[in-house]
Amino acid sequence: MRKSLAKYPSLRLYRSTDLHSVAQIYRTSIQNLGSQHYSTEQVAAWSSFPEDLESFAAWLESAKTFLAVKQSDIAIGFGGIQENGRISSLFVAPTEMRKGIGSAILSCLIAEAQFRKLQTLSTEALEFSRPVFEKFGFKVSEIENIQFKGVAFTRYVMHAHI
Repeated sequence: MRKSLAKYPSLRLYRSTDLHSVAQIYRTSIQNLGSQHYSTEQVAAWSSFPEDLESFAAWLESAKTFLAVKQSDIAIGFGGIQENGRISSLFVAPTEMRKGIGSAILSCLIAEAQFRKLQTLSTEALEFSRPVFEKFGFKVSEIENIQFKGVAFTRYVMHAHI
């Protein structure tokens, strides 16, 4: 039986007019999933990044960022890849999680890397995004302890050969 294409999101490039909806996806995905793996203090620090909209916009624009959208161009997820093959972001709206949206975005980022003829991808994944990267063949090469807004986090440096 053929899968319905209606369940898959449309993907398009990020535009500056998407900033507020992307910030909302970032904030709410961390607030919803973060508490499963992180302290209240960590979730508050991490989810506050979009409060500095100028820095948040610069982060999005430092990569080629793709948006997953539903009908009426409603953003439901996003992911970005930098020139060197570093995946800098992968977030899905909480209402759309566990529906294949993250996988669709990551597939798009991998296709972009292949188009650029890159051979290796990298990312720094946090606890709740690590499984989707592992599903696509990423392996942990290092465990880092970092500080963000004065709060300690552990993240996983991951690489994949494509």
